[in-house]
Amino acid sequence: MIKKREIELALFMVMVQVVLTLLVFLTTSVILNENHRFHNTIALMAQITIVWGFFLYYLNLGFIFRTSDLLSMIRGYLVTVFFGCLLMFIEVLIISMFRSIYYSIEYIFIFGIINLISLITFKISLYSLMLFIRRKGYNKRNVLILANSESASFIESFISAKDWGYEVHSIVSADIQLKQHFKDTKIINTNDELFYYIKSNPVDDIFYCLPITDTLFNIENLKNEVNTIGVSLHILQQPDIQKGFFKKPSLSNLNYITHTTVTDNYLSLKIKDSLDIILSVVALLLTSPFMLLLAILIKQSDGGSVFFFQERVGLNGRLFKCIKFRTMVMNAEDLLDQIKEKNEADGPVFKIGNDPRITKIGRFLRKTSLDEFPQFINVIRSEMSIVGPRPPLLKEVQQYEQSQLRRLSMKPGITCKWQVWGRHQVSFKEWMQMDLDYIDNWSLWLDFKIMISTIAVVLKAKGH
Repeated sequence: MIKKREIELALFMVMVQVVLTLLVFLTTSVILNENHRFHNTIALMAQITIVWGFFLYYLNLGFIFRTSDLLSMIRGYLVTVFFGCLLMFIEVLIISMFRSIYYSIEYIFIFGIINLISLITFKISLYSLMLFIRRKGYNKRNVLILANSESASFIESFISAKDWGYEVHSIVSADIQLKQHFKDTKIINTNDELFYYIKSNPVDDIFYCLPITDTLFNIENLKNEVNTIGVSLHILQQPDIQKGFFKKPSLSNLNYITHTTVTDNYLSLKIKDSLDIILSVVALLLTSPFMLLLAILIKQSDGGSVFFFQERVGLNGRLFKCIKFRTMVMNAEDLLDQIKEKNEADGPVFKIGNDPRITKIGRFLRKTSLDEFPQFINVIRSEMSIVGPRPPLLKEVQQYEQSQLRRLSMKPGITCKWQVWGRHQVSFKEWMQMDLDYIDNWSLWLDFKIMISTIAVVLKAKGH
């Protein structure tokens, strides 16, 4: 999965850099007033796409240069721009023998210089931005490693490679030598403790670095457990693990067998994340006057706070503060014990159709689902997605059956299948199954259909 992710990302980055080169080509033409004929411009752009695309892909310049050094990256761009411009230069010499040409030697030279600078600047800026974001703790995946002393180099590669976005959450080992080497990292000793830890902590990936025949941790039991709860398991091939300490972190060059129950379409997931942020920013900007009006109405209703912050469970068990417009009286939590026996929902959730704690303006907000609008802020903070299983309370998760924990394997959303096609007409188990079906059949098209259906639900004002 990691190799596939890196390859998909590298192909995407090649396309981005080709587009950047084409923009430099067009911009240089305008600046130097090179009046190319339309068909010549199209031909040159097609040539640049093929030639630059080939060299960028062949020289692995789509990869972030964390797997190589800065000088190697610069040499690669020099080779790409040199041979690309050399081909254009040869064409100018040959074509000029037969007819007048529409671009000059000076233009090719200036285009090459600007293109080289722009490509190097782009790559360094992107790398620096990723490094900054991940060292600040964003977009990280928590890793649990099953290891012995022979896999110390692999663990070192994780700890030192901050820009990869992985953080060693804990090490599972009975090896005394390994424990002494990694004193600052949490060490888990037993099989039972391992499974309890996975279920109680936000773990995204498990790396199995032990021999398959190891008797301390049963590999088949581990696969069954992680498949049930939705955590990805990566089994490393032993020859790769036992090569000794790496000179540089090189996680993508190792051989893995990956077991996962969530989609491994990395590019689609990244597109989903990007669209989430873009659409959320647009939604907040467009609705800000209306949201201000709602905030005033909530404040005037009883003088209490406008927003309600509640701790919810997010991706793989992460806790975050979910933001909503307040729809209940200020002491709603204290009044819960008085109405618990009126619960109309099955399972660990609490819902009643005519909750006396809901305020007058709160009833309108719930009917129209407008109380959920502030959660676009959670989306921008990468705690939620626009579409995904609704974030549960911790006390609800603690009552889940083991198979239901897998609904936490995708980022929670403002809306999902249950919101638009089930709502309060399905049982708790059916609700959970709808979320699991969403995870198993996820696609960008499915997200689009759910968003369109959500708009219809909001307009019909059938919420509770």
